[in-house]
Amino acid sequence: MDSELIEFKEVSKRFGKNVVFDSICLAIPEGKITGVIGASGEGKSTLLKLIAGFYEPDKGKIFYRKREIKKDRDTISRLFGLAIEDGSFYEKLTVQENLFHFGFLYGVNKKILKERVKELLSFVGLDEAKNTVAENLSVGMKKRLDLACSLMHNPAVLILDEPTADLDPLLRKQMLDLIKHINSLGTTVILTTQLLEEAEEVCEKVLILFNDKIVEENKPSQIIKKYGCSNLNQVFNKIFTKEGRKAYQNLSKEKNVVVKKKKKSTINTLKFDKEELNSLIEKASKKENSKTLLEDLK
Repeated sequence: MDSELIEFKEVSKRFGKNVVFDSICLAIPEGKITGVIGASGEGKSTLLKLIAGFYEPDKGKIFYRKREIKKDRDTISRLFGLAIEDGSFYEKLTVQENLFHFGFLYGVNKKILKERVKELLSFVGLDEAKNTVAENLSVGMKKRLDLACSLMHNPAVLILDEPTADLDPLLRKQMLDLIKHINSLGTTVILTTQLLEEAEEVCEKVLILFNDKIVEENKPSQIIKKYGCSNLNQVFNKIFTKEGRKAYQNLSKEKNVVVKKKKKSTINTLKFDKEELNSLIEKASKKENSKTLLEDLK
């Protein structure tokens, strides 16, 4: 039986009148690759945000190793690595500077930081591009840089939002191979993808979101068998062509969701952005700025 690393118990989440999740329960196994799939607007990114602690559930509880994330967020968040669809790195910094910066924010020990940067440059194949400004990288190289930044602190859980988006077939295969290798080293991976053949290839468990519920939670092969299909694409078509699907949110609505915090109103989208990423990772370090560290390391 798989060890349950992350659990949702009767979790509900809404934005205004839009119900994203209604009393969902799920379990993410330790040491596996779990895929989250669903049509656009079904709440895939919101699910990742709940796990990472960006959002709190309106009802229910979320646990990491039986510890409620809400009550121990600062400690637990240090165990997560995040690579977001639009990139979390800084365009005006070089590849190497980005890694030092994120290593600092994640609280990596200064004595091992240089070696960690060197290891990750080699691991993601960016050795020769270490002094290249990030904005000048190709799409594939940017994806690898983003992945490297999220791995700086050797996280127990790696959360990936559309890691192969906008990549050509060759680069997509390289990214998937890299993800499988990271998982083989003991890291639990949670990812979203619109490419269902990817979910079949790399995921040992799949969660399917539909109408504010988890409608399937199993191995891809078991889900395919249950629906009498040949692949997940056929399963997807069977589920999402049903009459009565709730198209409860779309891109225009996402851009206008208001979240109240401490008597102030801020506009947040249902996608990760740099401000939210920094608000989380900065909790992992009591330092104030990375420039001093970078200067010391030169």
